[in-house]
Amino acid sequence: MTGKDFTTTAKQTINPALSFISKQEPTPETPAPANDIPMKRNPLFVETKSKRLQVLMQPSLHARLKKIAYEKGLSFNELLHSTLEAYADEEEKG
Repeated sequence: MTGKDFTTTAKQTINPALSFISKQEPTPETPAPANDIPMKRNPLFVETKSKRLQVLMQPSLHARLKKIAYEKGLSFNELLHSTLEAYADEEEKG
């Protein structure tokens, strides 16, 4: 009986699973617009909501906001997003 040969290095060994895994194509980065140039939103470019935020609030405030969102036919997240966006717009105007 012959023993196992462990003399091959990691560089010589090819993982057969790698032939089934596709490589992710790099996505081109879009340059951020300058803040001093007023621009309209481009309907062809829709920014995805990919940042997460954890907020601690009083349960009574959460219940009030949830009720407002329900009455407006919005999700809780949509209500917070639109409220924060309106606030940021007002602050930028000065």
